[in-house]
Amino acid sequence: MIERKSLGLAEAQKAVQAMLEEASKGGRPMSVAVVDALGTLLGFARMDGASPLTARMAMNKAYTAASFGIDTRNVNEWFKGAGKDVAWYDDHRLTVVHGGVCIRSGDVLVGAIGTSGRHEDEDEALALVGKKALEGIV
Repeated sequence: MIERKSLGLAEAQKAVQAMLEEASKGGRPMSVAVVDALGTLLGFARMDGASPLTARMAMNKAYTAASFGIDTRNVNEWFKGAGKDVAWYDDHRLTVVHGGVCIRSGDVLVGAIGTSGRHEDEDEALALVGKKALEGIV
């Protein structure tokens, strides 16, 4: 039997709410996604006016971070170090675009957050707002 620690709905909702509050302070509308440790969607929101593409990208960024256990900012370097590229994995959901961050409880991956809609560095900063909202909870 395998026991896993993972984010749940309550944690996902808390992170989504924190990110929406921050994103609503200004800038283009965005999408935000939270996945569990296996990359399965737990929480999601697309702000009014956000492109449908941002929805898919936010979910894919979170999925990628959870799948590899590293922030999407570092995925491309990981691929290079492994002598592979994203196409090698034959998974259309994988992305190397910044904005996906891992959530850990100690050293254990419990989920990930992905955001999309602005410059990738802004996306990542917003994902970190969601991560910070979970500090002390996970």
